[in-house]
This record gives sequence, C-alpha cells and structure tokens, in this order.
Amino acid sequence: MTTVQLNRHIKAQKTLQAIGGMDYHFVWVDRPFKFTAEAYYKAMSNLIPYTVDNVRIRYMGRNLADGYTAGLDMKLFGEFVQGTDSWISLSLMRSKETINGVTIPRPNEQRYNVSVFFQDYFPSDPRFTMSLKLIWADGLPFGPPDSDKSLATLRMAPYRRIDLGLSRVFSPENDAFMRRSFLRHTKQLWLGFDCFNLLNTLNVNSYYWITDFSNTQWAVPNYLTSRLFNLRLTAEF
Repeated sequence: MTTVQLNRHIKAQKTLQAIGGMDYHFVWVDRPFKFTAEAYYKAMSNLIPYTVDNVRIRYMGRNLADGYTAGLDMKLFGEFVQGTDSWISLSLMRSKETINGVTIPRPNEQRYNVSVFFQDYFPSDPRFTMSLKLIWADGLPFGPPDSDKSLATLRMAPYRRIDLGLSRVFSPENDAFMRRSFLRHTKQLWLGFDCFNLLNTLNVNSYYWITDFSNTQWAVPNYLTSRLFNLRLTAEF
C-alpha cells in the first residue's frame, strides 16, 4: 500500500495578465482580407514547477518559482485565390521561470510557430479543389528525468509538416449519376483524399532515456506518426 503525504502549505498559483488585440479589414486586388494580431503578457508567481516525461507530468509539490510568458500572435486571412479562403499565421512566444535564482525555459515554451493554409481549384473545373497546409514550429524544452530542473534546457528538433488534400464535389445539377437511384435524394457528395505528413518527416514527440554501464544517460526519440493517407466521403441530404 502506498501512502502519499500532501503538502498542506501550498499556495494558489497567481497570474497577472495583460492582453491587447486588433482586427484590420482591407481589400487587395479586389479581394477581401483580414489581418488580426494579439499581444499578451502574463506575470506569474507562486508557481509549482513541473516536468514532462513522455506522457507523464510530474509536479514538484511546492511553490518554488516565479515566471512570465509573453507573446505575439498574427494571422492574415483572405482570398489569395478568388473564391477560396486561405491564411498565414505567425506566433512568437517567450516563457521563463526562475527557481532558486536560476532562470530556465518553461516546459511549454515554443518560441515560434509558422503555419500556412492555401486553397486552390482547377480553373477549367472548380469542382476539383486542392488544399495545402504547412507547419514549422520550434521544439519544446526537455531534460533528463529525475534530475535537477535547471538541466531541462535542451531543445527538441523543430516540428515540420506538410499536409496535402484533394477533393471533388458531385451534385445533381452537374453529375448525371447523382439523379439516379438513392443518390437522387442527395444534395451534394464530397470525395476527398488527404496525405498527412507528405514528406514523411520524423517529428519528435518525446524522449525515452536509457542509462549505459558508465551511468551516462542517452535520449532516444519517440516519433510521431509518419506519412498517413486518408480517403473520405461526405454526403449532404
């Protein structure tokens, strides 16, 4: 039987936040666009530091740290191709905590994240559409398990991913087979094909630590899902 002794002197974690944002609508080459931006700052005190080991989160159980998080999120929406919605986003963040006079990155500090979503269609037949999504993001901090928190200053490799999607819309007005048998009750059909992680990039999810005979620790990466194909059919009645 395991007995756990709780720390009855823990104080509530505190945060003071300041957030400001803006939206800007404009027209470029006769197409509507929207730019949004949001800046934030969070001053934190009485923090209970924690570590992440694969899918396990371990809290230290005491108010040991103070810290802050500051960042900027920007996003541009618009019809880069007429009649389709696309967007570009950029996020910047800095998140630190100070424990016993030592300042280190917080486990959630992702210093940058760039995402692009683009849609297009065949000019000769708009029923065929294509979507492309790109993500490039900073890796999260990590360090050896069961060690001093100040050692968690290593960085995972950047997260990189490209997704490609193709789809075709079928309707009774444009496709004769939709007016036959049970399909005549269907307003539209969407047939789609997706390729996730198109370039088969090996993105790190976490690390498994092993110790050799000389008591040296080695970080072995656990990878996220590699290339994945998906076929989907959606009906509207």
